[in-house]
Amino acid sequence: MAQAIETYLTPPRAAFWRLLQGVFFGVGLFILIALLLKPELGLHVLWNVLIPVAPALLVLAPGLWRNVCPMGTASMIPHHLRLSSRRQLSLAWQSRLLAGAVVLLIVIVPLRPVLLDHFGQVTGLVLIAVALLAGGMGFVFDRKSFWCSGLCPVYPVEMLYGSKPAVQPRNAHCGTCSDCVSPCRDSRNNVTPIDAARTGPGRWAALVLIGGFPGFIIGWYLIPKTGSLLADSPWPLGGAGAFSEGRGQALVDAYAYSLGGMAISLALFAALAFAYPRGLRALSVVFATAAVSAYYWFKLPVMLGLGAPESALVPGLDFLPAAALWPLRAAVIVLFAGLLLARRPARGWLIRPPKA
Repeated sequence: MAQAIETYLTPPRAAFWRLLQGVFFGVGLFILIALLLKPELGLHVLWNVLIPVAPALLVLAPGLWRNVCPMGTASMIPHHLRLSSRRQLSLAWQSRLLAGAVVLLIVIVPLRPVLLDHFGQVTGLVLIAVALLAGGMGFVFDRKSFWCSGLCPVYPVEMLYGSKPAVQPRNAHCGTCSDCVSPCRDSRNNVTPIDAARTGPGRWAALVLIGGFPGFIIGWYLIPKTGSLLADSPWPLGGAGAFSEGRGQALVDAYAYSLGGMAISLALFAALAFAYPRGLRALSVVFATAAVSAYYWFKLPVMLGLGAPESALVPGLDFLPAAALWPLRAAVIVLFAGLLLARRPARGWLIRPPKA
């Protein structure tokens, strides 16, 4: 045990993770500045480069993302500077925050095609508000409890996709474990959203996310492309950025398609859960596989630049013929089925540090 602690606290390793956190924090800052000053560039890097690779990363190595996420780094700055009051969150509040995270996810994502995909300044201001909230609450609550393992809207998706990680790095934020959340999802094996809250609103929110997320994704991709919510303007928050006439239908469609798909998927999940009450964990993994596969089913043509070369994940990918799309889609489904369904859970997201 002493040797493990000594290895964990080796300065060169800590320096490596601090450097990596600094690099990703710098990338996040670059994206934020680009969103505000060069919106077209910022929107491209955020939505066409970072977001497309995020689900795959959450399947393969959610712990890596937990270590270097810029928002996570911002939320942990008060702890690292020993400025946090380190208040503990009760189990009831952990459940409420999880429910809040699911609600934020469901509310924010449908705004993309009608607002956030079109106006970099709006997206930048949203990110600033989130960073201030995450960092500010870090002065009050202990470590990852409020944001990284609480209200972050990505956190439920991390649990949904990350039940069988292929990579388990060391926890780069926590030198010791203070049980800031119970149980600690960073180091628990076979974690799913239903493990995060046993009772209260978080429990119901977790079930809604598990069952509804595949349909939510499919419905989101079927939203009619009717344009943005705001009138065309370089700076939509100015006088020229008033609510566009007739664009209210775009907002209605965005939520109707997303939530409608979610309701259908959730109904199927509820029927299966009722028929196989002891198979809830297995159903969680099946629906997680369906969700991430559905995401890349629709996202793959965009990543390859088919029909829109400027959206390609890597410049030049648009040379592939359209016929290559179908075998690639099949390969993606097989890949995620193998990663999530054909493997047994053997590790948590991160190697747990010693108890404080």
